[in-house]
Amino acid sequence: MAKMEFKKQDRKQLKQTKPVEETVISRPSKTFDIKDMEKNETNKNPVGRPRKNKKYGTVRLQKNNVNRINSIQNSLGYITQDDLVSALLDKAERELSNEQKIMFEMYMKTYQNRSSKHS
Repeated sequence: MAKMEFKKQDRKQLKQTKPVEETVISRPSKTFDIKDMEKNETNKNPVGRPRKNKKYGTVRLQKNNVNRINSIQNSLGYITQDDLVSALLDKAERELSNEQKIMFEMYMKTYQNRSSKHS
């Protein structure tokens, strides 16, 4: 059997380190300029508080239905979710039978009276 030999490193000799290359700092393609902001002051889609003289409430929906409403809103070109829901409710009201219309009007009066008492 052949005799094995181990080659020991000379620990007194320092290891050679690899040179570190300088990292080049990347530059953005476009930077902020206040003049661009001044040009785009007219925002076509205002964000913030709703229009005055309107009262808003909250409706809790499942996330799946929220996604459906947003998809239909964008597909049909409605500006707001409120516009879409109003259009869909108007269509549903037109399709009510006579008995359903009577019940609907009774419920509407009840809910309107209830909301006016809490205001």
